[in-house]
Amino acid sequence: MLSLPIALLIGALAVGLRLLATRRSVADRARLAESSLLERYVRLPAEAVPFVRLGLLAAGVVAIALATGSGGAEARRLDETGAETILLLDASNSMLAVDVEPSRLQVQRELAARLATRMEGRIGVVYFAGRAYVLSPLTTDVSAIEMLAEGVRPAAVGLGGSSLASGLTQSIDLLAGGEEGGRKSIVVFSDGEETAGPSFGAAIGRSRDAGVVIHAVGIGTAAGGQIPLTREASLDPTMAARRRGGASVLQGPDGNPVVTRLDEASLTQMTSATGGRYVRGSDGIAAIERELARGTRDPVTSTEDAAVAALLLLAFVSLWGEGFLLPRG
Repeated sequence: MLSLPIALLIGALAVGLRLLATRRSVADRARLAESSLLERYVRLPAEAVPFVRLGLLAAGVVAIALATGSGGAEARRLDETGAETILLLDASNSMLAVDVEPSRLQVQRELAARLATRMEGRIGVVYFAGRAYVLSPLTTDVSAIEMLAEGVRPAAVGLGGSSLASGLTQSIDLLAGGEEGGRKSIVVFSDGEETAGPSFGAAIGRSRDAGVVIHAVGIGTAAGGQIPLTREASLDPTMAARRRGGASVLQGPDGNPVVTRLDEASLTQMTSATGGRYVRGSDGIAAIERELARGTRDPVTSTEDAAVAALLLLAFVSLWGEGFLLPRG
């Protein structure tokens, strides 16, 4: 795509050539015959027509130049250098709880997919439950990231439990293979519960040493809720047998329903230690977007896209009118 100065230079050249052609046309008519004689036998355009044509041409060229300078979402994504972000998505069974509507899992899907479309730079995706899995390396393919964010579910991981340490470690390793010197971030979507693996303290230390900022989006409530055994649940043989026996919610070893609660303390710990931000659910996702956009271009908005479309429409109408509606002269 042309830069704005080059587009303006080409526009000025086009207007200049049109002005030169208008003057030459007037000079040619003057050499051909007296103006009174021409007016008698030839239908000449009004004296204002050449200036109207010049104005339409100038308006069209300026509109194209402004639209070119505005650019598009894809161009800004490709021009962005150094920004690399991992979406760390919680695929543990506790995300099936419905203490937030319609469920923690669905809220996570929607928020992560939304964030992916508004971020700049390269994005990767990691799922975690009892262990972590890299679903996508760093990429600018937003469509693929959206698909993975909307497809997260416990059954896709297969190993029960919740290990934030495993997810953070995989995310840091993935960022370590990216560009050097870039701005690196991890956005954790989780209820903050840790029920498997070691503590994430060592992972936080690694993140801090590597300059990786961790942001977190807490999903759930302090009151918590039970975990329904839906088709998306990850079930070991014991839990599968209980579901076949008629159990509708996840039960502990004592046979009582498991209650899962939002653990904001663990999520706040990892964000404060790395200079990140913690927010709760959809209420604060805009703050995460601003944090990720800090130091980069402003995110492209639908208003900007509409302005580009309007400028291009103006250019088309102006150039079409200049070329086909007005009489030549």
